[in-house]
Amino acid sequence: MPLRFSSSILTKRRFQSQIQSFTSIGTTSWTAPNGASTVTYLVVGGGGGAGNGYDNAGGGGGAGGMVLTGTVNVTPGTSYTVTVGAGGTGGADTRTNNQGTSGSNSVFASVTALGGGNGWGSRTGGSGSAAQIGSVTAPTGGYGRGGGQDGAGGGGAGGAGGAGGGSPGAGGAGVASSISGSLVTYGVGGDGGYNGGPVNGAAGTTNRGNGGVGGSSPSSNSAAGGNGGSGIVIISYEEFV
Repeated sequence: MPLRFSSSILTKRRFQSQIQSFTSIGTTSWTAPNGASTVTYLVVGGGGGAGNGYDNAGGGGGAGGMVLTGTVNVTPGTSYTVTVGAGGTGGADTRTNNQGTSGSNSVFASVTALGGGNGWGSRTGGSGSAAQIGSVTAPTGGYGRGGGQDGAGGGGAGGAGGAGGGSPGAGGAGVASSISGSLVTYGVGGDGGYNGGPVNGAAGTTNRGNGGVGGSSPSSNSAAGGNGGSGIVIISYEEFV
C-alpha cells in the first residue's frame, strides 16, 4: 500500500507600516492593533488667533501651536486618547482693542502639545513673542503683542516672532516634519498687522497649527485679526497583517 502524506499550509504573519492622520477637531480614541508596540508621533496644537487693528495700527499675530515629535510605547488592544486642537478666534472688527483667543491643545496618549497664544490688539504695545519651543510640561504658548502702527509677530514652534516697528513683525518659524510622507512645516507664528488697509488678517492654515495674521487698519477704521489654524495628530506604527 503506498504511503500517503498529508500537507499543511503554514501562514506567515508579517509586519506592515501604517500612517494615520487625525484632522477633525475634537477628541476620539485609537486602539493599538496587534503587533504594535511603539508609535512615532507628531502632535501639533491649534494656532492662536490674532489681534485686531484699528485707527492707524496693526494687531499682533497669533502664536503657532506647539509641535512635538517622538516615540511612545503602546500596548496592543489598549485605547489611547487623541485630541485635535482648534485654532483660536481672531479679534473682532470693531474700533476697540480686541485680542484673539489662544488655540486649543492637541493630545496623543500621554503627549500634549499646547495651543498657540493669542495675538494682542493693536493698542497693546510690546515686542514679538517668544518661541513656542518646549516639552509637554511647558506652561503656555507664545503671544503676539500689538505694536502701535506695526503689530509684532507671534512666536512659532521653531523661533520667536519679530517686533513690529517700521514694518510688521514676522511670525516665528515653524518645525518641519516628514512623518506624513511629505515634508511639511507646522506651528508657524502669524505675522503682525500694519497701518494700511483696512485688511482683515489671514487665517492660519488648517491642520498646520499656524497662528493668524494681525488685522491692519488705517485711520478711522478697523480690521479683524485672523483665526488660528487647527492642529493635527499623525502617528506611524507597525502592525501584524
